[in-house]
Amino acid sequence: MLKNDDPERQTRELPEQKNMAPLYGHYVPCSHLAILEAFAGQQGIEIEPLLLKHGLSLDGVRAPGATMAAHQYAQLLLEVDGLRVDDGFWFRFGSQLDFPAYDVLGQVLLSCETLRQALHMLAKYYQLLSCGSELTCCEDGYALNLNIYRQDNIQSRMNLVRSELLSALIYNGVSKLLPDRGSKLRFKFDYSKPDYADHYHIFLNKNCVFSAEQSKIVVPSEYLEQPGIHPNPILLKILTEQCDQMLEKLAGRYSLGAQVRTVISAIPGHYPNARSVAEKINLSTRTMNRRLRAQGTSFQQILDEVKAQNAIKYLQATKMTVEEVTTEMGYSDSANFRRAFVRWTGVLPSEYRQT
Repeated sequence: MLKNDDPERQTRELPEQKNMAPLYGHYVPCSHLAILEAFAGQQGIEIEPLLLKHGLSLDGVRAPGATMAAHQYAQLLLEVDGLRVDDGFWFRFGSQLDFPAYDVLGQVLLSCETLRQALHMLAKYYQLLSCGSELTCCEDGYALNLNIYRQDNIQSRMNLVRSELLSALIYNGVSKLLPDRGSKLRFKFDYSKPDYADHYHIFLNKNCVFSAEQSKIVVPSEYLEQPGIHPNPILLKILTEQCDQMLEKLAGRYSLGAQVRTVISAIPGHYPNARSVAEKINLSTRTMNRRLRAQGTSFQQILDEVKAQNAIKYLQATKMTVEEVTTEMGYSDSANFRRAFVRWTGVLPSEYRQT
């Protein structure tokens, strides 16, 4: 029995103390399903009939930026799981996803300075993509523990599917940063050793333990200062602000800044001035600006954030040329747009698209 002052016990209780359960099961990018459809097709599994059963279509899940309810996504995973014949299926699929498939959060992870920062960001924002899982980070001086929590019964098939998928995805993303491909990473699972445990050793590494008290991925401290894939502190600030906004909406805290951001974002390519936005939220321009300053922001800062996020979305999720993005963003001159994009992100649009 762990004592009440035991750090691991405190960490295990953290999601309940934070009342995180209502935030579980929000949404996942449909890009995951598009990748799953292609991957499963190689294994002889047809996804389209399953999508149709849930009122979805291949064109719909392939649309840029499309999302779906995580509980629906989880049900589809179980249905696919019932058709698979390969015990390594979910490990292989997790390796196919990689961090870029995590949409905005994926770009956050790619822009971090170090592996330590990326893992803390993953834990902080993972609930945005959760389909029944929650992550927390805990460092003890020797390692960083990425603790994994789920709502399912420990021995349920859904629990194993999620664990295998998540572990493979994180291992695939992290190991690319490490000179030894992560041979010292350790994986602990809170469920019994499955009869195909050798697949865990094949797709992860030999350091897999089952029937552990807590599911976690243990990252030795010697790995934590490894540089990120495309470090960019300016872009990271923009992207984390976007994730914070998404968390804010998820938690139901609709601040004045969120209201202003919603009005600005209402019509893509059209960016209203401060007076127009103030009128829509029933405030004078002066009062709106004063309250925004009290929240540590400004109308211009929010406007720039929305523009930057829209430009990033166009460059990331579409095949539009820089000139087409310029027009879509409301700029008459591509040079002006390029200068604005450099001011927002620190790189040219063409350079961002190459990352």
